[in-house]
Amino acid sequence: MPLPDRLVPPLLAVLLAAAAACLAPQAALAQLPLPEPLGGPAEEEPAEGEEAEGEGIFPDQPPERTILTEEIFDPDAWPNLGRRFVVRSIDWLPSLLAALVVLALFYVLHRVVAGVLRRVMARTRADPAAQDIAARLTKYAILSLGVVMAVNQLGINVASILAGVGIIGLAVGLAAQDSLGNLVAGLTILWDRPFRIGDNVTVADTFGKVQEIGLRSTRIRTVEQLDAILPNKEIINQKILNHTLNPMMRLGIPLGIAYKEDTREARRVLLEAVQGHELLLDKPEPQVVVTALADSAVSLELRVWLRDPYTEREATFAMIEAAKIALDEAGIEIPFPQRTLHLPEGLRVVRGRAAAGDEAAE
Repeated sequence: MPLPDRLVPPLLAVLLAAAAACLAPQAALAQLPLPEPLGGPAEEEPAEGEEAEGEGIFPDQPPERTILTEEIFDPDAWPNLGRRFVVRSIDWLPSLLAALVVLALFYVLHRVVAGVLRRVMARTRADPAAQDIAARLTKYAILSLGVVMAVNQLGINVASILAGVGIIGLAVGLAAQDSLGNLVAGLTILWDRPFRIGDNVTVADTFGKVQEIGLRSTRIRTVEQLDAILPNKEIINQKILNHTLNPMMRLGIPLGIAYKEDTREARRVLLEAVQGHELLLDKPEPQVVVTALADSAVSLELRVWLRDPYTEREATFAMIEAAKIALDEAGIEIPFPQRTLHLPEGLRVVRGRAAAGDEAAE
């Protein structure tokens, strides 16, 4: 069976660690000086015309002899190094195999636990976003534990590595406070559940259907089929309108008629226009109410109840068109904003100039 791609990086790290463990003793010995001969070092007398050691500006100092220099210039050193590497690799092979077995066991454990977790959460009718995030967290936790156990099998000090990772994580957390804020906000959304995947919502003046709820951001698809990606931190600080959370939704269509028209006749015409529409409920019944006496019109509102809240936009367009056609057929005027200018008596306007001004000029 071919090795999964996910296990390739850990295996490469294991092989590099094995090579480092084999070469570490040799590198350590290379830094040690050669032992001095018995009887102490021989002191050389300076030749005639030469200054004694310590005298003069630039005394001559022979290079220090070390095992490293001896190994480099020794023709038999490199074959010996290769043999030592092979021997140590063979000695380290059982630990490497044990680490690979641990990784394989934890990978199988992750697949089993993920499958069981999805089935359990599906039976509890948990939110799909919560199922996905729970599966991801479980995967990362199990695989991380498997990597730690495998590294421990290789004889590497795991405690020091975990301490370094903790320090790095603290530094990254302080530098990425916004990302942590979005993470906490994502968990808050999953816990509070103001909306679910598939709901029609309005968030930060953006209307659309929720496609994905992540730990960092939420993706909403607008009616123009554009994906709006909103950070979770901004979402929880905004006003959220969930259009589909309640199965019963009332739709209000604002209208206006002229002051000379009878509001009772307009109400009758509008109710007959929407009666028995396929997108509307029969109970509660539609209503037409007067909401305001505006400057140029009497403001009305046609209130209907939808069979399916997901048809909000379609029902809105259908109700506006039906109301316009019904009012036109009944001869009820739909006014537009206009102003009437009343001039004082004796004042005439001729070609844009006041008549009083013309008489004064004469």
